[in-house]
Amino acid sequence: MKKILFISILSSFLFSCFSNNEEKISSNSSDSDNLPTLKIEVPAELQNNENAKEIISTGEEMINKFSNTLEDIVRDNKNLIGKKQDDLSFTEQIQAGKMAIQIAASMAEFVPKIVSLQSKIEDFKKGDISEEEAKAIDEVGKAFEKRMDEINKKYENLGK
Repeated sequence: MKKILFISILSSFLFSCFSNNEEKISSNSSDSDNLPTLKIEVPAELQNNENAKEIISTGEEMINKFSNTLEDIVRDNKNLIGKKQDDLSFTEQIQAGKMAIQIAASMAEFVPKIVSLQSKIEDFKKGDISEEEAKAIDEVGKAFEKRMDEINKKYENLGK
């Protein structure tokens, strides 16, 4: 069964990648049901630090893209939320695999930015980053936590 599931997921992935009928992932959705765009204000003391401003703008862009993608996927797959994997039908298992692929695909364009941000975080852990850049990373972290709390609150009763 697991081999069939793997082959089915792989087939769906390949089909979706090479299909002429491209399904657009609406991660930039303007759907009024999504949370409003998150804006991270650049603190006054960081206004002159280009690296810190880049960290904040990249973080803001990634948080909004991830949030919109997640909300779009949840909205399109409400029938799966709250079900145990063993209770999913074959079709639902394929749908769950497709969800994972959609999330990964929507975030793929940010890989270089994520690597850069991760590098800055590693530098921070070593003490090799400026105080301003550390503050910018902290601002992004706070904004991400805030957005995840908003999403959790919005969907807390889904699947119950």
